[in-house]
Amino acid sequence: MLNKLSQKFWAILCVVLLVALGMLTREWMHMPDGHLHFYALDIGQGDSLLIVTPSGRTILMDAGPDLTALQRLGEVLPLLRRRIDMIILSHPHQDHLGAFADILERYDVGAAMLTGIQYPNSDYLRMLRLLKEKHTRIIVPDPSKDIDLGDGVVLDVLWPKPGLFGKKGRDDDVHNTSVALRVLYKDQSLLLTGDIEMRQEDAILAAGEDVSATVLKVAHHGSRTSSSTGFLIEAGANPFPIPEVRAPPLRLQTAIISAGRNNKFHHPNTDVVERLKQFGLETHVTAKEGTIHLAW
Repeated sequence: MLNKLSQKFWAILCVVLLVALGMLTREWMHMPDGHLHFYALDIGQGDSLLIVTPSGRTILMDAGPDLTALQRLGEVLPLLRRRIDMIILSHPHQDHLGAFADILERYDVGAAMLTGIQYPNSDYLRMLRLLKEKHTRIIVPDPSKDIDLGDGVVLDVLWPKPGLFGKKGRDDDVHNTSVALRVLYKDQSLLLTGDIEMRQEDAILAAGEDVSATVLKVAHHGSRTSSSTGFLIEAGANPFPIPEVRAPPLRLQTAIISAGRNNKFHHPNTDVVERLKQFGLETHVTAKEGTIHLAW
């Protein structure tokens, strides 16, 4: 009897040790490693983008249509991580904000960037209430003010222009109030465009903003309303340089599309995908690949 109990004890101990080793290995793999990490989280039809700086600071731009983004954060962040240094809401459509209120309840959030536009969405109103209750620092995007995150990482805000805070947003035009920005690190630039459409792409270029990038998060889930040829060229997608055309500072190499499997909008648009490929861009789609992870 004692021998059987002893065998059972050692078997249980081995299982416990193996589980503990697995958890320690997972935590070690998710510790800061001196590299910039970018994740396009697989959250269905929507956007949720996570940036982890070389020292481990975290920036979450958008939070998908539902609570899936909360689950995905648990998969890519250390288990004991309970702080997100900054959240960014590109615009208050459900497919970009679904999990933010629950993230605010689960995590200590250092700051929140949002336009402050008025929009009748219950999850958005809950998010705003929690930001107020928790006295979270609010950052209103302003293209004239870059944000230095340390580690050599800088947020270069491109859009929108200041003045939206407190204004009512029209449902047919909220896309075009999207926060668009570049994440700059060493020789890399990630261009994150929310759901801006061609009119706003033109406005950004007309304002003289530098949109050159090495990685593009394609606007509006690959919709045909965005990613104009002119904008892509200015971003650096030009495999056949024309001598008379000013070359952008960076060469765009990678395009990432966040879209849900078999979504009712048929995103990404086949013409947009073909345009990206014609420009020689390595194109990734979350609907096909799941969470997309890049590191430098």
